[in-house]
Amino acid sequence: MFGRNFWLLLILVAAIGGPYAISQWSKLKASWTGEPAANSSASSVKPLISSTPSPSASNPAAVSPIVANPAAAVEMPMVDMAEVFRLNVSPTWVMSRWPRVSSGLPEESLQGLRVALVTGTRQDDLAGSLTYYFTPTQRCSKITFSGTTGDPSRITSLAVDRFGFKPFTKGEPGVTRYEIRWNGKATSELLIHPAAVIRASSPYARYEVQMVITDPAVR
Repeated sequence: MFGRNFWLLLILVAAIGGPYAISQWSKLKASWTGEPAANSSASSVKPLISSTPSPSASNPAAVSPIVANPAAAVEMPMVDMAEVFRLNVSPTWVMSRWPRVSSGLPEESLQGLRVALVTGTRQDDLAGSLTYYFTPTQRCSKITFSGTTGDPSRITSLAVDRFGFKPFTKGEPGVTRYEIRWNGKATSELLIHPAAVIRASSPYARYEVQMVITDPAVR
């Protein structure tokens, strides 16, 4: 259903989130492509896709139905894009929303909590690594994301409509840039550029996305 190069790219992106993310992408790859998962036997991986053919089987790039079993859904939950890109969250919420969270990611006076993010199976969904940074008073000061998408229109609309990002150019060929600027400096930014290699068989990894959202009111 998904191209080999797409899955290899996502495994590399998920590696930012740690070994757990890599193992889960291996299981997803095995379930969606029928290939063996790394470091696991065929009997240890339960399929995520129903064995009953769907009406869209002739056009898998258009629709990617997933019938997840409960165990797989717990290991790698799909989380709505609008739910995760917001600053009014707490460490308790992050740790309760994802079954596996990487901590111990200090940045100056902030504490980072990193998770592997999958927002769905549409081409305008995201897959990659998401990190929340909190102050000592547990207020979210910054969110960072690094990953891929097949269509950046939805994350772009969210950045513009929710946070007030505006288009900005630095003369970078092939790069689409949105920023929030304060006193002539970018405080938040969204960078989108085509993947180094774009393949028709990998429609979900056409673009690489880097995003930083900061709350200037939180120090």
